[in-house]
Amino acid sequence: MLNKIILSVLISSLFCTNIVFAKNAKHVTKEKDGQKYYLNRCSSCHGAGSRGGNLYSINEWERIFSKNGIELLELHEGEDDVQDVIEYIKSDSFKLENKNMLNFIQEFAYDSELIPTCY
Repeated sequence: MLNKIILSVLISSLFCTNIVFAKNAKHVTKEKDGQKYYLNRCSSCHGAGSRGGNLYSINEWERIFSKNGIELLELHEGEDDVQDVIEYIKSDSFKLENKNMLNFIQEFAYDSELIPTCY
């Protein structure tokens, strides 16, 4: 009986330690360039990745960024204070950066295997 109690306490302690570690863990992206582009261009409105990225699935983000971001442009049109965003999406810079940014955002998609937004 005593062995069962000790085992239960030990398992509970390990479980709680893992929860605390997970809450304090930071997501380290594989897509450093995409993170840099996102932080420079999008984070002022969408946060550090989790607030914007988890809105859509990996495939939905792929569609949104396809065709030079036409759907991304449509999502931002009509919003206040987004003229700079619209100009960026239409720019050559976006055409060069969008693949890396897409890869970064997909890490935060709600169906990502990493699910970094749970941290």
